[in-house]
Amino acid sequence: MLIAPRAAGVVLALAVLGVSTARAQESLADLMARHGVALPGDSLERAFDEHSQPSGAVAAGSLATPLAGLVSATGSDRVDAALAFGILAGRSGRAASPQELAAAGQALAQMLAASDRRSRVTGARVCGRIFAARFDAAAPAVAPGLVEPLFAMLNQQHEVEQLAAMDALGLMRVSTAVASLTERYRFYRDAKKRSLAGGALEALARIGDASAVTIVKELTADPWASGRDATALAAAFARERLLKDGSAAIIREAVSDRSRRAQAVGYLAELGIAVP
Repeated sequence: MLIAPRAAGVVLALAVLGVSTARAQESLADLMARHGVALPGDSLERAFDEHSQPSGAVAAGSLATPLAGLVSATGSDRVDAALAFGILAGRSGRAASPQELAAAGQALAQMLAASDRRSRVTGARVCGRIFAARFDAAAPAVAPGLVEPLFAMLNQQHEVEQLAAMDALGLMRVSTAVASLTERYRFYRDAKKRSLAGGALEALARIGDASAVTIVKELTADPWASGRDATALAAAFARERLLKDGSAAIIREAVSDRSRRAQAVGYLAELGIAVP
């Protein structure tokens, strides 16, 4: 009963934008090709993971196809539409209009409440990408209906859902998540769940609350933060973000490591550092 008003709101938003599912006929693959977006293995998910970007400006109206898919499609088609929207809209939704972002936010809220895990995880990841808050400005208000389901995902047993939720909450710099993320960071470390602890640390660093500075300072002489895995790289990102201690050099070096390249490229983009 709660989803119906949201769905109606999305349809109305699309009507304001002049977008209809009948008009949005261009395939997602053709849309990506037209914008010069590389699709490794013909996979939108891999393109999203690897931060593939349009080769030039995204023309007005180009988001009509993925936006219509977000509203009307189901299952894997809706997942692909969400990924395509995230790729074209870009970090912080820079290529999307406020109206397009509002419509996408309503549709993504429905994905976060979907019955299938892949839709929930994709919804969280795309939310984080297009509503990411810049580090050099105050975090804007989060689109309605997104924060509550992300907190609900934190309580799911599946670790991928927990990681996706932490990723989104951190990217959107949701300050109300600091206490929960701090508790989880400590719990995951004690439980020797290294990847989850790294995800919580990464999110805390992105939010940038003063309490996280103490945590990150503890890592400077902590062997736990060393190594060449994703969690060690997250620790380097946290140090550079909050301490500006030169750990950017570690992230730059990781760009040449195939297994960590996508993670390193993402961090450099967030920090405003050119990819070597």
